Amino acid sequence: MEQRKFRAAIIGCGGISKVHIAALQGMKNVEIAAVCDIREERLQMAVEKTGAKGYADWHEVVALKDIDVVHICLPHYLHAPVTIEALNQGRNVITEKPMASTIEDARAMIAASEKEGAPMLGVIFQNRYNSSVQRAKEIIESGEMGAFLGAAASVCWRREGAYYSESGWRGVKATEGAGSLINQSIHTLDLLSFLGGPIEKVRGSVFTGLNEGQIEVEDNAMAVALYAGGQRALIHTSNNNVADDAIEVNIHLEKGVLKMFGPKLYLVENGELKLIDSGDDKAIVGKTVWGNGHVSQLEDYYGCLDQGKHFWIDGRSAFPALSLVLSIIRSSEEGKWVELYKA
Repeated sequence: MEQRKFRAAIIGCGGISKVHIAALQGMKNVEIAAVCDIREERLQMAVEKTGAKGYADWHEVVALKDIDVVHICLPHYLHAPVTIEALNQGRNVITEKPMASTIEDARAMIAASEKEGAPMLGVIFQNRYNSSVQRAKEIIESGEMGAFLGAAASVCWRREGAYYSESGWRGVKATEGAGSLINQSIHTLDLLSFLGGPIEKVRGSVFTGLNEGQIEVEDNAMAVALYAGGQRALIHTSNNNVADDAIEVNIHLEKGVLKMFGPKLYLVENGELKLIDSGDDKAIVGKTVWGNGHVSQLEDYYGCLDQGKHFWIDGRSAFPALSLVLSIIRSSEEGKWVELYKA
């Protein structure tokens, strides 16, 4: 059976859009028909790369009747309004993380995507497709290493100066939504729920360290989270590191510990590391930490569209990571345990 052909639009032509473009150009059933950005130089680069028609106004793009899928690669605060208008115009949407910058916006996105006859909403969490993550998921669900006891996650990178000032939106509460938690760490926070199950409550502390006076959001966070089953998770994130260390996730099971270190998965035995899955540390384009998962996720998304199936990383699936981020910040502000926001 021949695959259906799709016409895609990419709104936002910054760094992450290059990954979407590369992935789509490798898919035979997708044509990039429109690109959009308010910065002329970025728009022209995208037009030259794709051969698509360029637009400066996203409202025009989501109104185009011949566009099947809108890819949203915009600053966080624009994810919700563009998604909702695109869905209401009959366009399918795949948006970059985080799905939104506020709980209210995320709920509105879910509501728009769940109306009768609504198009399909997908949210990018490409690390779920990493072979190491998939292998860890298999081990946990099989029970071969016993019950899940808890996890610990660490994301310690370096972000300062021009990273914030040149963007025009990073480091600003109204446009980024938060700091290291929502931007650098949300993929890893998503994995805590994806691998361990729903998280119910959290006690956290956030502060602005080396970027104090330059940004409005946190660049350091620590939290203890409790799963619905009583298991626990420790979370540490910072943008004040000397360099970008490999992301670490330790998964404690009854019969041992699984350790994710960057793209690789190890079994910890008697203090020694045994490699279980080597992962793939070669990025398509751009930062290595983006990995190759975008290709797998976008192929899966378009495959679901082609077959008329519901895409599994929808608004409700993506919501817990944003809820955890904003609940950690609320816990810090209120100085107490808080229950996670519900979709």
